[in-house]
Amino acid sequence: MDIAIPVAPLGVLTLLGFFAPYVVAALNGALPFVKKSWQKKAVSIVVSLVLAALVVVLYYAITKEPITDWWLFALLAIVIVNASYALVTRDSAPAVERAAEPPVIVAHENH
Repeated sequence: MDIAIPVAPLGVLTLLGFFAPYVVAALNGALPFVKKSWQKKAVSIVVSLVLAALVVVLYYAITKEPITDWWLFALLAIVIVNASYALVTRDSAPAVERAAEPPVIVAHENH
């Protein structure tokens, strides 16, 4: 099986993948139902797949050439986003997540 990966969309995917952990962190902080580890991983995978779909659609819109190995871009996006988090943004992405969390308002009763 010969798998040919177009270089231009792979470069775009890689560049966007390095910034995607910040998007994932912001969503993890902003979405009120994302609290558990598996939920945060699910958000990461969904963002990665959306990123891959965006790159494939933009490549087709610009060149009018379809990417036949779209599934490969989906797998690469998941790997790139998670590698970026593990290797580059592990210290700064949680700060984005904390900043995106809604403030906790404590009701105080006066007697």
